[in-house]
Amino acid sequence: MPFSAQASEVFGPSDVPLLDNRFRIDYGVKEISFIIKRQPGTPSVILVRPDGSKLYAGRVQSPEVGWLSLDDQDVITIRHPMAGPWQAIGAVDPANRVRLLSDVQLEMQPLPQRLYQGEYLKLGARLRIDGAVPDRSYYLTDLGMTVRLQAFNDPQQQGEPVFETELGRYLDDGKGLDEVPADGMLTAEAKLDAPAGKYRALISTGNQVFVRARGQEVLLYPLPVGYRVQSQGERQGPSLVLQIDEDELDPASVAIRGEVTSNTGAHTPFTGQGGEGELKVDLSRLTQVGKYRISAELFATSRSGRELRIALPEKSFDIYPALAPEPLAPVVSEAVAAPAFEEDPGTPLWVWLSAGLGTLALVLAGMGFMLWQKRRAFKRAMAAQQAAESKPEPVLDLNLPEQ
Repeated sequence: MPFSAQASEVFGPSDVPLLDNRFRIDYGVKEISFIIKRQPGTPSVILVRPDGSKLYAGRVQSPEVGWLSLDDQDVITIRHPMAGPWQAIGAVDPANRVRLLSDVQLEMQPLPQRLYQGEYLKLGARLRIDGAVPDRSYYLTDLGMTVRLQAFNDPQQQGEPVFETELGRYLDDGKGLDEVPADGMLTAEAKLDAPAGKYRALISTGNQVFVRARGQEVLLYPLPVGYRVQSQGERQGPSLVLQIDEDELDPASVAIRGEVTSNTGAHTPFTGQGGEGELKVDLSRLTQVGKYRISAELFATSRSGRELRIALPEKSFDIYPALAPEPLAPVVSEAVAAPAFEEDPGTPLWVWLSAGLGTLALVLAGMGFMLWQKRRAFKRAMAAQQAAESKPEPVLDLNLPEQ
């Protein structure tokens, strides 16, 4: 993609020797950027202006001063500097010279206009001094430059943002997406983790050393695939189903890579390749009872020909224990289970009802007769007992002679 250049011109010689840690800035200099080398691991220097006032790294309040403090050097930009002798207080390298940076250009790669939720972006910026890549004697791998997304209520994107998030930081360290260290090409990896909508992408250096800020309007579109977990049964793992938006993506280019993590920490990787309209990934080999989490990335080519890498939202699912089987009904022999009456399909229902009522009447009559017999026997026994109790006892006459 093309780069747009933003230059920061510096006036003055390329190198200024330090005399007792002092250097002079001439009248009429509009902006000066310089590097002060110091012993590694020592604190940043303190700058003393000609009037005796001081500037400290991390406590710079003036918008006219930008300060980048690295491990072994300070990179400082001063706009409209005070003319006269300046002094640097600190563990300055004895062989140091104040190296002035002239014709500094920072070329930044713009963002694509059409972006997608969860998309990873590789952004580039190129640093040039006097039209060439700076040599390692004062090369900077970290300019403190970031890219941010800002959302506004105002359609003109004015005022304070209602939403802001940092997407990435530009580095030239040969790590991550940066290909070659210290080659003048700074790289930022950005993940678009924000709601869909209209935003301003703000590219800036928080230290204000080389560039103040640069904004660009972008549109963040929803995820170009539908993404769901589909159950396949109680004892089987699910399947992933991706419904591809063919207006946004070439279906034949879609591929997915990810892994399933169980609650015990086991990892199961998976891959899949797209087809027409839908991509399905079978995970039925997961049968262990427990909780699972799915993380995945989507790779595809947009209809505009841009290669995409998108982080899909995490999904979770559970595999439950199988339900216990229902108890079997007891097997009853036909002789026991045979009903008292077998219904003849040709016999009317009232005949069966009459027969049943007659049987019930006979049973009740028999029970009543038995109760009557028992009651009668009980009355007889009670009458015999009363008669025996009412019979008079014999009287003994004491006047009769003994026999």
